Order: sequence, then C-alpha cells, then structure tokens
Amino acid sequence: MAAVTLENVYKSFPARPGDRAVVPMAADLLAPVEVTPAMEVPSKSQVEKVPKQAENVDVLRSINLTIEDGEFMVLVGPSGCGKSTLLRSIAGLEELSSGNIWVGDRLVNQLPPKARDIAMVFQNYALYPHMSVYDNIAFGLRRTKTGGAEGAGETRVPLQIQNFLVGMTSRLPKGLRYMTARERAIDQRVRSVAALLQIESFLQRLPKQLSGGQKQRVALGRAIARNPQVFLMDEPLSNLDAKLRAETRAQIVKLQRQLGTTTIYVTHDQTEAMTMGDRIAVMHQGQIEQVARPLELYNHPATKFVAEFIGSPPMNFLSVQFQASAIVHPLFRLNLPEVWASALQKYDGRDLILGIRPEHLNLSSAAPHNLPVQVELVEALGNETYLFVTTTAAANATPTPLQVRIPPEQTVNIGEQLWLSLHPEKIHFFDPATNLAVNWE
Repeated sequence: MAAVTLENVYKSFPARPGDRAVVPMAADLLAPVEVTPAMEVPSKSQVEKVPKQAENVDVLRSINLTIEDGEFMVLVGPSGCGKSTLLRSIAGLEELSSGNIWVGDRLVNQLPPKARDIAMVFQNYALYPHMSVYDNIAFGLRRTKTGGAEGAGETRVPLQIQNFLVGMTSRLPKGLRYMTARERAIDQRVRSVAALLQIESFLQRLPKQLSGGQKQRVALGRAIARNPQVFLMDEPLSNLDAKLRAETRAQIVKLQRQLGTTTIYVTHDQTEAMTMGDRIAVMHQGQIEQVARPLELYNHPATKFVAEFIGSPPMNFLSVQFQASAIVHPLFRLNLPEVWASALQKYDGRDLILGIRPEHLNLSSAAPHNLPVQVELVEALGNETYLFVTTTAAANATPTPLQVRIPPEQTVNIGEQLWLSLHPEKIHFFDPATNLAVNWE
C-alpha cells in the first residue's frame, strides 16, 4: 500500500484548427474567437490586437492532491472536467505536460504502466472474451516471474513456454496438467480472490455467460489478484442498472476497507461520491475546486459550482442584496443572524448570490420575509415529494425556478400558489464576481 501525491500536474493537447483561444489584452478578458484557416493575415499594426490560435488546449491545470495510504479518494465532476484523464495519467496511460506523480516514495513519471504497481478497473470491464473467468483473473499474475508468490519463479523453463504448457494442459485431468510452483501459487491466489468476491462458481465460465454485475466482480478480481499498491477505478458502475449499482457500490466499499489498498475512484455520479469516498475531490474545467469529506462538501461548499454539483436535487440560487443585516429581494426581505453581520459587512449595499438547499425551504404562510412561488410540477416519490416551483413575477425581478423537498404527508397541486420560508442558519452566500463562498466562521 502507498500514498499517491500529485504535484502541480498539467496536461495539454495540441490545438486543432477551429479550437477556441482566449488572449488577454491589458486588464480585460476577450471573448473566445473562432480561428479558421480562411482568416486574413492582419497588418503589422493589428498583430497585437488579434487573438491567435491556442498552441495547446489545457485539460488539467495546477492539480495538487495527496491521497493518503489506504484512503478511498473519489474524483467527481461533470463530463469533460478531466477526471478520467487524471486517472489515466496516474496509471501511465497519458503523458504529463508538466508536474510530478509519486507513488509512495517513487517518482513514477518516466515509468511504464506495468512498472508502477497500479491496477486499473475500466468502465467497460475490459475482460478477454475468449478466456474463462479463471484465466482472466490469472492473466496479470502469469505475466510476472513469481505469479504473486515469493520464491515461486525458480525454474529454467522460459516464462512464455510455461504459460503455453499451462494453457495446453489446463483441460486435462489434474494429474496430467503442467503445474509448477509458480502455477500453484497463481491457482491459490485466483481461488482466494474468487472466494473473496463470491465468484467461485463462475471460474470456468466465459465473460459472455456472465451478467453485468458478475463481469464487474471479475474485473475487480483481476485487479485485486495482483495485490497492487494502488487501485484506480474509472466509472466501474456506470453500465449497471440502479439496483445492481447500489449493491456493487456497497461491495466495493466493504472490499476496500477489508484490503486497505489506496483507491482512486472516478465518477460523475455525486451519489456514488458521497456514499463511497473517505474524501472527495470535485473537479471542474480541468481544476480541483474543493477537496473535503462528503458532509463537509455538502454543508460547507467552497464555490458555487460545488454547491450546485453536490446534492440531489441541487442547491437553489437567488440574486439578493445585503442591506443593514438583512437580505433584500424584490419579493421578500429576511433579517440575518448576527453571525453574518461581520462576514457580510464589506458587501453592504452590494449584490450577493443566496444559496439554499431544497430541504431548507418550508411551506409557510404569507409574510414579508417569505418567498411567494407557483407550483409547476410535483414529483411524489413515496418517502418524500419534490416540488418544482417558480418565483412569482415582479416588476423588477425575473421569475426564478426553484426545487423544494417536502414530507410526503403534505399535499400540493400543480398551479397552486405557495409561500416558502427560508432557514436563516442554512443559507449560503457566494460572491457573484468570483463565485467563491462567503463564510461567517
């Protein structure tokens, strides 16, 4: 087992014709400009004013992260945020543009994937279709001299010939099979992993004879059999149905706790991230927005993006103005607790983004501090009900869609006019210029 450290990691790809580039001029930020081969060559006086095509497209930028020995770290973010590229870079399948990757005390930048002592589980399982479950799990072990056991590789027969003889005689009666100390060690390892994953009865089946959940366990078994220092998992549950995904999710967490192996898990599903990870790294546009434990991310998001991405349904947002210890919206005015007074002092008279989670909005009565809304859609799930509402139109306010979570006992109809109260102690504020959270602590 080993810790994994990422130091100032960057990954760039060469830009292609048509890629968009942003070139700063003085203190201003220019809008992206489409670059095409048909563009005219600017005059000498215009050279400094015309945005040029980007030489590289940055996929990962300034990634600094340490995954502790034995930790289950989840990388979560929307499609295209760079999480899978980061995982492939750790595995050695992508070359870094700059930065360092340490596995334990080894710098692995220049090491090929096979020398990094890392096992990866892919989204599509990547099982060999012509091999049995047994041979799929044993495949990685047969590429090593010892087969996973110390002292088991002492033989004069070349490794390739050993593997050939094992394959040719594998279907013969036990007494006629070619069996070395190395192959006996492999057999013992495969069967112990199969018992751990409860797939002993599938060992002689081909992948096409397995269900999705069984294939995923075989892929996990192949990774576990090598006893690597680090597990990398790239959205391994995305091809499973909802029920099987929940079951396999619990199995992976239990297995990781049992093995104690450092694990880096990539997903776009924030529910998986919240339920599986010791810590979560939220990624957006090639950068890490926040790294924290699940409940800390939920209760104390560092940015507006994290607040919106973590949580289902997502956090609601309203544009408000802070005035003398109160927030003012065209539809309501709410006095804030004293703890916010010092934190928001510099925002007096300025605009803020108010964030409130769906469960922190309650049905209430008409009052100046409550928010009037109209119900657009009702989703009754049995254990809870989701309301999709829109703020009432006002002369100087654009109607804003919101989501509300209420108990199933409360009955609401589409088109109904409601008043919502906000929990002042559960409100979040974000700076509209930076999208960073404003904290009172």
